[in-house]
Amino acid sequence: MIYLVTGATSGIGKQIAEDLLKEKNTVILNYGSNDKQAQQVLEEFKNKKYDCCLFKADISDEKQVKEMFSFVKKNYGKLNGLVNNAGTNVDEFVENCKLDNYMKVVNTNFIGKMLCSKHAIPLLKNQQNASIVNIASSLGVRPDTECSAYCCSASAIITLTQCLAMELADYNIRVNCVSPAFTPTPLSLAGWTKDEIKAKEQRNPRHRLGRTEDMSNAVCFLLSNKADYINGENLKVNGGGILKK
Repeated sequence: MIYLVTGATSGIGKQIAEDLLKEKNTVILNYGSNDKQAQQVLEEFKNKKYDCCLFKADISDEKQVKEMFSFVKKNYGKLNGLVNNAGTNVDEFVENCKLDNYMKVVNTNFIGKMLCSKHAIPLLKNQQNASIVNIASSLGVRPDTECSAYCCSASAIITLTQCLAMELADYNIRVNCVSPAFTPTPLSLAGWTKDEIKAKEQRNPRHRLGRTEDMSNAVCFLLSNKADYINGENLKVNGGGILKK
């Protein structure tokens, strides 16, 4: 199977990519800017004899997205699954927000997923069990303060998932969404103190934070034949934390 994972060289994206690679799949590892980190991940995976390659592209730029999927078509001829994982965040209250920061979050987190889905569709067509999995956030269901761009884009991703599920059903392409709770990664840890993180852990009914493995397990399930009758869903992976105030 051939998969493309965006934001695949750190955090949840890296975990998803590695778990797919462990199952003898081929994975195109998309990343946006950190060349050194990307090369380190590629070397790590190649040392494990995984079948993967890197493709650098800003997913909010349609020209670069088109080039990425042209590369996939030229080198692999098809695509079995797309994981729209790449994202970013800037913490700002609306009153003080800079429009450029706001649009960066929306363009990367939401528009980027739409663009990647758009250009993946021709490659996903005619596959027996093609699938798109979008990564949103529990903040798309239950928003918080100082991150409205992130919350709004996550909510939009969930709705986009439902729209795509209806539009692509006739092509036998399933589209689902995973909404992680707070999961320690380089992106999510920025701006949080150890005490705040500990408090989050204790508030969760499972008394722990999410792990990248938790999120990857959900994604890999939704990509698999075991999820053949699951379409247009938003799988909330949060240990029950979203149930608590």
